[in-house]
Amino acid sequence: MLFPPMKRQTNGFTLVEMVVALSLLSIATAATVPTITRNRWQKDVNGYAMKLESGLLDLKAKLGKQKTSCEIKFPVAYSFKTPDNIVEFSQQNSKNTTTMQCCNSEISKLTNDPDCNTGAPGYSLSTLTGKDQDNLRMVQFESTPESKAVRVAVSSTNFGFTPPGTTLNAEQITFLICHKQSLSAEDATDCVANKNKLDIRCVQIDGTGEVSNGIWKLEDPTSPISSGSCTTT
Repeated sequence: MLFPPMKRQTNGFTLVEMVVALSLLSIATAATVPTITRNRWQKDVNGYAMKLESGLLDLKAKLGKQKTSCEIKFPVAYSFKTPDNIVEFSQQNSKNTTTMQCCNSEISKLTNDPDCNTGAPGYSLSTLTGKDQDNLRMVQFESTPESKAVRVAVSSTNFGFTPPGTTLNAEQITFLICHKQSLSAEDATDCVANKNKLDIRCVQIDGTGEVSNGIWKLEDPTSPISSGSCTTT
């Protein structure tokens, strides 16, 4: 009686199987890494938008407590700059040309400015009053990893912050936040909407002190960034 030959058992993978597995792994990696990278970039943008929103809410609360008004003048509208050039007031930074002049009854007396025509820099009020807690900032935590990765622009060069419950300010200002990977190749001060599939975030505050956070939307992707609007989330 003849028996069929026994099949020889092999352990491990054949060369062909290993080549196929490596090819599939390469394809999966090529598809996954860009997504992970984009998510990390978008997380930087979202995180900084939340920090700015939180800072503005904190500023609003301190203005109410101290009965202080501030006039902020930004260097230019719709021009994306590093945060330390426009919204962060680190005393070591000389690049920031944003001015934030603030005044209340105490500041008025200390500066001999009865009509509050000038006031004093809000981010260094402690040098005037001797109280560290009096300093006013738009972003409470500066020079963070997110602030090094993003760029910020404003929709207007002037905005007045007043204590809640005082005369309403009809103005509104929007802060636009994008990742440096969204910057235009032709103009380093311009961000391109949806470049690398990244959203431009926006934080806006109106004359009543209402602060909201959203996504900057353009009806036409080819339109100037200034033509967009903030769709709050």
